[in-house]
Amino acid sequence: MELNEQQKQAVNYQGEALNILVTAGAGCGKTRTIISRAAQLCSSGTDVSRILIMTFTNRAARELKLRLKAEIGMGASQLQAGTFHAFCLKVMTQLPKSFGLTGLSIIDADDQNSLMVMLRKQLVKTERRARRGLPKSKQLLSYYSYSRNTCRQPREYLMHTTDLEPEDLESCCTLFDQYQAAKQERGYLDYDDLLQLFSDTLEQKPPLRRAVCTLFDEVLVDEMQDTNPIQFSILRHFAAERVRLFCVGDPAQSIYRFRGAEFQHIYQFEQLFGSSTTITLSLNYRSYQEILDLSNWLLSGSSYDYDKELTAVRGTCGYLPRVEDFESAGEEASWIADEIQQRDEQGMALKDMMILYRTGYDAKHLEAELIRRAIPYRFIGGTVLTRSSHVRDVMALLRIVRNERDDLAWMRYLQLWPRIGEKTAQKILQGLTGDTGQQLLGDLTKLLAEHHKAIDAYQATIDQFPVPKKCVTAVIRHLAPVLKERYDNWQQRSKDLELLIRVAENYTSTEEFIDDFTLEPLNDTEILKNSTDDAVTLITVHSAKGTEAPVCFVAGANQANYPHHRSLGDLEAEEEERRVLYVALTRAQNELIITRSSFHRNAFWVSSSPAKGEHYFLSDIPEQLVRRELHGWNPENPGGLGALEDIF
Repeated sequence: MELNEQQKQAVNYQGEALNILVTAGAGCGKTRTIISRAAQLCSSGTDVSRILIMTFTNRAARELKLRLKAEIGMGASQLQAGTFHAFCLKVMTQLPKSFGLTGLSIIDADDQNSLMVMLRKQLVKTERRARRGLPKSKQLLSYYSYSRNTCRQPREYLMHTTDLEPEDLESCCTLFDQYQAAKQERGYLDYDDLLQLFSDTLEQKPPLRRAVCTLFDEVLVDEMQDTNPIQFSILRHFAAERVRLFCVGDPAQSIYRFRGAEFQHIYQFEQLFGSSTTITLSLNYRSYQEILDLSNWLLSGSSYDYDKELTAVRGTCGYLPRVEDFESAGEEASWIADEIQQRDEQGMALKDMMILYRTGYDAKHLEAELIRRAIPYRFIGGTVLTRSSHVRDVMALLRIVRNERDDLAWMRYLQLWPRIGEKTAQKILQGLTGDTGQQLLGDLTKLLAEHHKAIDAYQATIDQFPVPKKCVTAVIRHLAPVLKERYDNWQQRSKDLELLIRVAENYTSTEEFIDDFTLEPLNDTEILKNSTDDAVTLITVHSAKGTEAPVCFVAGANQANYPHHRSLGDLEAEEEERRVLYVALTRAQNELIITRSSFHRNAFWVSSSPAKGEHYFLSDIPEQLVRRELHGWNPENPGGLGALEDIF
């Protein structure tokens, strides 16, 4: 794999520093650098099984292993690569007693919410008084998750970040304790448990920490800027055992603060780990220099020193990024659709065009226009397949065969069948006293009927459970009739279930299939990503990291979006919004087009003109960096009746 001098310095580093931080700008080949580092370690004698790569998605891990295989051959299959959550789960599954586990089921966000709803109802009923100030279940889970991922005590976190009354704050803490107890009783672990239990146990048991961490000679970390404090604590366990860290990241692309990500970890790297060196990658292979000049200018307006001045390996193209101003969002959408059609007619593939939006809501005008004109498109950042009801029904049956204590899965599965409502399902659940699958089959026969279809499906799942593809196929075959009656749009839903079977083919263990599917929900657009269909991509900026396209439209680039109006007044939040825009701009390979309109759905909160405004990132773009065109709207006089359609 060909490397430039900066990349060679990182890949071949053998100096005195134990830990290496590589700050890699957008499009500067960070994935190539990680793969080459792993290949270099192998060529110098390191056992590939003693290399661990930590990523933020399992898809990224699979891509890394595939590309490494092309470099070193079949030995790459021994490489350990996966997300922080997947790594922690794998270790705890292999050493359950060391982590105090007697069995486990991973529960997703919907299951967490169901459990918290039940506990909250019980608390309110017990206290017998109105609790208008007590947060709803989803907000409770959000508070609790954020406090755990940032390693803060829930009580302290609530006191400093909310305006809850003392009695409501105490109730929140009580619910958090009850939530943890309820999960433990049922053998559940949520996403945060995987990280916290792993890190806390290694902290409490130094011999275990030594045994786990010293299985590896080097840990390579992708997207270092996205680590939150608890993930960071896991890396510190490795560092404490003198395992080398090779971390790659870009502070200018840290956009997950709402998940607890702390991009300043990069700035504090040497202070926190010691014995460290930093190597910078600034040669960009993705974009022309004109696009990078605008991106560099955006970062130069920050109070942070991102130390990023990207240089294009491709040089210049001779034309500047465009800024197109419109009177309304409707006109903006129509113009983008015109541009797409014109380029399509000129022979450009639709898949070579990407439209980036700050939120999915902002894309509604353009979606309607694309549908009206029958322009094929895919939307990324949309529905999560595993949150679809029919898929969750299938997963429920798999889960109860794996863990007979999974009350939430039992309740969902039982209520699939005719004439079984919530109360009846609860009675059946209370009558299930068996500890094994065969004993539970006997209980079900007594409670339902000997040949009830719910029993047949359960039996078939038990019989085929050892083989993932056969098991998933059996579940779908038995549940399809009842699901078809229960849901509309069966043709599309059946395709989702076919996808489940195809995914299951890649697994040797049904337990692993369940865990992976729960840990990293599969987007409905994954089917389209791998298809050969020619379609325009609509994507939210937070879903766009790691993507690129020859032509990119950064749409809805209004003052209320960059920075987002909710961030105003919070300097840290506003600065992250600058990074969100930076990510959007740096997706473009050949051509960058920024579009915006004078009036916007958030116009009541901000000045309506994107040409003015103290906090607007694009208010003072130097004339030499962009080509600008007005479409029926004068920024010096932005009012007018034509824009009212977007407000009323």
